[in-house]
Amino acid sequence: MSHARLRALLGLCVAVAVCLSACSTDYSRSYNRALDTFASGEYAEAAEAFERLGDYAQAASYAAYSRGLVLYEQGQYAQAEEYFAQSRDILYGEERYQYCHAHALAEEGRFAEAAEAFEAIGEFEDAPLRCQYCLGRDAEAGARYDEALFAYEAAITIDDAEARLYNLRGQIYNRAIALKQEGDYQSAIDLFTLLGDYLSSADQAVECKTYLRDAEYDQADALESSGDLQGAYDLFSSLSSYRDAAQRAEDLAAQLGIE
Repeated sequence: MSHARLRALLGLCVAVAVCLSACSTDYSRSYNRALDTFASGEYAEAAEAFERLGDYAQAASYAAYSRGLVLYEQGQYAQAEEYFAQSRDILYGEERYQYCHAHALAEEGRFAEAAEAFEAIGEFEDAPLRCQYCLGRDAEAGARYDEALFAYEAAITIDDAEARLYNLRGQIYNRAIALKQEGDYQSAIDLFTLLGDYLSSADQAVECKTYLRDAEYDQADALESSGDLQGAYDLFSSLSSYRDAAQRAEDLAAQLGIE
């Protein structure tokens, strides 16, 4: 190869190297500007900037992450989940992906699964409160009133938890009143006790206990009249100091030969 051709080839290599270096510098600057835009919270603009950089550095991941954050802030969790699935390797991509997945489960009404998913994220954002809220929704649907009340109280600051807690207490109170009217005093007592100081729950519970003891006393009296002395003895004994139950139990014990 002649010296002239060699010099020309070397010159071309240098030109290409300079061009590549310049391009690399331009990409680096654009990448840094995109990061600044991202850091300022302008996620839609940042996504566009990262997308123009193609596969440079982590541009693709940041582009997807930025798109996800736009949807995330709009509460469109199912759509955001798709983008965070593509950017689980940066920042809180993994946590946001799991968080959006949990939200998507809740939106589908799969509250037990959503609660487990939120719990798995730990302390990320409001995941603990979301977990309790979903537990409340699941418990309410299953008429597990004690669990639902506890969960809604724990999650009272988010979504409609406070309204649901208020409405649930009203439903439980009305159910307890109905049970009382039906004569199912023990079930009514359980619900009134669960409600604590809600409306007249405490007084209603006391009244139901009185009705229950009256009913049990009458039952024991009927058992004795029918000749079921053992059954009457057992029931009067359980009533202890109510009215003359203790004395009647003692009289029956004498007849039964119980010391």
